[in-house]
Amino acid sequence: MNRTLTIFVLLVSMAIVSTAIRAQGREQHAESLALPPDLMGLVRAEMREITIGVQKIPVAIAQADWDLLRTTSESIRSSYIMAKALTPEQVEVLESSLPARFKQIDSDFHERAGNLADAATDRDFELASYHYSRLIESCARCHSLYAKDRFPAFDPIEKHGHQH
Repeated sequence: MNRTLTIFVLLVSMAIVSTAIRAQGREQHAESLALPPDLMGLVRAEMREITIGVQKIPVAIAQADWDLLRTTSESIRSSYIMAKALTPEQVEVLESSLPARFKQIDSDFHERAGNLADAATDRDFELASYHYSRLIESCARCHSLYAKDRFPAFDPIEKHGHQH
């Protein structure tokens, strides 16, 4: 049963990411993040930690490992590095440098991580699966807009010569 549940969660996650990627291809334009090197280094370190955490989540859901799911989700919600490592000056630079759209996507992402932690506390498989899918959707939305150099496959299909 655990293997079937794991496969189910992974398939649902892949379908959601695929839908998010197609939707992102229809976005009008991308903005860039113009941050000083020290802040970009912190952002990259944060992304690495989030990636590790996000990869633990489907297995935790599939195995009903509510403690791991809750602690991982809470760590993502509260940020691994950014909230702990930023100086007041860096916070000010971030606040003034980041586009409003990025800030909204980031806020939604952290809120969704909190919702996932709440679902884990309630031991609610369906709600946890839903909030995980929304968390991944936030990742895809942000990457498609602000990290196209790192994730070039987010370019619209038309750019690659494929049309229906």
